[in-house]
Amino acid sequence: MAKQTKHAAKAKETRFTKKDAKLLPKLSLFFFDRPRTTAVLCILLFAFGLLSYTTLLKREGFPTIDIPVASISGAYFVNDPQKVDQQIVKPISDTVLKADGVKSVQAQSFANFYSIFVQFDEGVDATSTTKLIQDNVSSQVTLPTQATITYSVPKFGATGGSLIPIDVAVSFYGLNQQTTGEITSKSEQFAAELKAKNLSLVKNVQVVSPFEEAVNPLTGATAEVQKTFDRFGIRADNTNSFYNSVIIAVEKTNGADLLKFDEQVRDAIADMNKEQTFAGYSSDVSASFAPNIEENISELQRELLIALVAVLIIGSIVIAIRASIITVISMVLVILSVIGLLYLLGYTLNVITLFALILSLALIVDDTIIMVEAIDAQRKRQREPRKAVEEATRKISRAMISATSTAALSFLPLVFVTGILGSFIRALPVTIISALVVSLFVALIFIPFFARFLLLKKNTMGEEGVKELAAGVEHRIAEFIAKPMLWAKGSTKRLFSVGSIAVLISFAFIGLGGYFATKVAFNIFPPSKDTNDIQVALNYNPGTSLPQAEAIADQSDKIVGDTLGKNFKQASYYGTANERNADLQISLLSYNERKERAPEIVAQLQKNLDSTINGASVRVSQVDVGPPATAFTVAIVSEDRDKAFVLANDIAAYFKTLELTRPSGEKAKVVNVKVADPAQIARVDGKQRVTVSVEFDGTDTSALFVLAQSAIEKQYTAAKIETFDLPASALQFDLGQESENQDSFAVLGLAFPILLLVIYILLAIQFRSLLQPIIIFFAIPFSFFGISLSLYLTDNPFSFFAMLGFFALIGLSIKNTILLTDYANQAKRSGKGAIDAMVEALGERFRPLIATSITAVVALIPLSIISPFWQGLAVLIIFGLLSSTFLVITVFPYYYLGAEFLRSRTRHLTRRIFRRA
Repeated sequence: MAKQTKHAAKAKETRFTKKDAKLLPKLSLFFFDRPRTTAVLCILLFAFGLLSYTTLLKREGFPTIDIPVASISGAYFVNDPQKVDQQIVKPISDTVLKADGVKSVQAQSFANFYSIFVQFDEGVDATSTTKLIQDNVSSQVTLPTQATITYSVPKFGATGGSLIPIDVAVSFYGLNQQTTGEITSKSEQFAAELKAKNLSLVKNVQVVSPFEEAVNPLTGATAEVQKTFDRFGIRADNTNSFYNSVIIAVEKTNGADLLKFDEQVRDAIADMNKEQTFAGYSSDVSASFAPNIEENISELQRELLIALVAVLIIGSIVIAIRASIITVISMVLVILSVIGLLYLLGYTLNVITLFALILSLALIVDDTIIMVEAIDAQRKRQREPRKAVEEATRKISRAMISATSTAALSFLPLVFVTGILGSFIRALPVTIISALVVSLFVALIFIPFFARFLLLKKNTMGEEGVKELAAGVEHRIAEFIAKPMLWAKGSTKRLFSVGSIAVLISFAFIGLGGYFATKVAFNIFPPSKDTNDIQVALNYNPGTSLPQAEAIADQSDKIVGDTLGKNFKQASYYGTANERNADLQISLLSYNERKERAPEIVAQLQKNLDSTINGASVRVSQVDVGPPATAFTVAIVSEDRDKAFVLANDIAAYFKTLELTRPSGEKAKVVNVKVADPAQIARVDGKQRVTVSVEFDGTDTSALFVLAQSAIEKQYTAAKIETFDLPASALQFDLGQESENQDSFAVLGLAFPILLLVIYILLAIQFRSLLQPIIIFFAIPFSFFGISLSLYLTDNPFSFFAMLGFFALIGLSIKNTILLTDYANQAKRSGKGAIDAMVEALGERFRPLIATSITAVVALIPLSIISPFWQGLAVLIIFGLLSSTFLVITVFPYYYLGAEFLRSRTRHLTRRIFRRA
């Protein structure tokens, strides 16, 4: 009878083997049986990837995108902001608002100048629409003849968004206290000579003039008025010095490699600095993405090397030395293949794609190790290499496809992030998904090929040919974890007891995760632990003249130089400083070469400036990846400026006493309260408004914005606003870039449930079950404890980077449970009971599961220590992976058993109902 049962089980297993192992094993064996063809294909991929990385793939700062905005600016010398507003700004704003595709219009009127910022709907072509707006204004608005008007489409470049394309900013400065006029005149000559060199990668050279010409309406004469000023600071001979300067914008040719372009420009200006023509003057590159790109490339190469060494060491201990070598070769092939694919897709090697490639390293190790381990496991049982490959592929290939598809789908919601932010980060999910898909194909096609020569030799086949360092330890740990299941075998009561304990353990971990989560702040783009760039923002008091603004800036520059000392590298206002505000962008000595961290430097500089500077409010902050931080702004919309200012001043007084309480109980204070300058008139969408803007003493901007808005809404009710003789609708909020960030990420809230539904359908098809995908989904919160604990311990907020880590952990957690479930299902189909099937699955999958997790953790540890930028993300993935792996191994098997128990009871009940019927 036992023999018949065994024979029936064997027949059942064979039946399922034939059914399941068709296409994918055939794919692997096709390339395994054709070593020459596969070798040629492998060499081509290696060569093309290497060629793409070194030559074909262009380097640039950020992905090239069209920013859907336009700028309209000009001069009208009447020395009266009211006349500028009524005669220029209001009629233009009203006309622009009527154009199709216009989202909003923001305008400011000054005594002699005006600026109008137009934002278009997403997908609108800014250049063609701006031309249409220009035609409409020309035909519908009668402007004073003395007024000037300029239409521009800002370009994102090395200095941020600017009206002139700036891929490299060159600061041209006088060494002998020359006037701004003298420097500007000489810079024109310098720019003309640089342009005349006809450098192959330079498209245009243009001076960003601080002067603007306009007609004086009283005299009719053309006047040239200085509108902006600039200073360039540099450390030389152990001294920090600032010079009066002018910015020269250099634009690269379309498709030019940024690193080569940057090198070409630097070589040219170095030669020109030696010319006698420019004696008494000098020039330096003050802004370029090239150093950042070089640093990111070095980071990628270093992290790849660390990851490969980790794979080699961990793989040698946990699996086998030869197996770890195959994994290393496969990972290099995956990275090079993805780089080649990026070239074919039209992408560049930039900050976003490099970021994605580094993050991908923790993900691609999974497929490679899983396939290598499966082949290694089969070589113990098989004498024929071909049979070992066939069996290994049959057992794991289908589950790998589902697991990799799930991991790739985890990043799909990022594709739906809207706005300018969405355009910038779109390359990130594309790169990561490409890496996951490529890693799957490498695992199925090339790993069996590599194994043919390194692992599946005649003398390494069978039990006697396998020598593993940690096999005994792994086996004992797996047996220990499985003991409660075996103890409960045959007893529903025991199984319920151990299952309940396992569920309670998982709930305790999730509950602790929730506890730590309440103590973690929220900020979409938080400041990093250290950075090489900081900013000093001066906001001048109303009525400040340009000469006074320059004097205050010079005083601030001296304090900056004295305070930073040897940590100072260079600085510039990039030609944007004026009588209203001046933002000094400072490059510090690399954090690898200095002792003080950026937050400490910022705090000391803020203290020194606050105690010295009069006539302006000062805010020192870090410059990090992501959109620039914006002030929280309350706007009073009304054409009655007197009443609006009364309410604005009242709100400002309230802000100065306001203390915000975070959910964790910690306090935050409002700083730098600023009411709009009465000498300036602002309009948004044609409506005049007066603003009150504030900043906070904390870095969790997103959370503090929400708390501040709630406080204002509670304090200034409709009834209270009406006491100022203004309608309740007069009070509005302007969160600037923060508002767009929140709108962009709100899309994720809609996309995520759809993603889960798609993953559920995919898993339901694979497992032919509606229940098992739900059980697999229980693994998603397994990493939550590690995520929230890591953020709490490292004092990092929930952020965009934390979200990326969470998406990565979703893929890794579900992938582990898919492989565990699929193996248990195969064991069940061979005739084993649910407990025996899970025990066998745990024993078989324990080694690759531990190997992939430990490898990823070891590879990320140096990154979390060395790089302040990567620290938060690396630590999050490390803790989340440890938390998830522990619960998947110890707790998930009981979820599976519970599901199988419910399924068997449901099947039994269904049969009884049909029998009675």
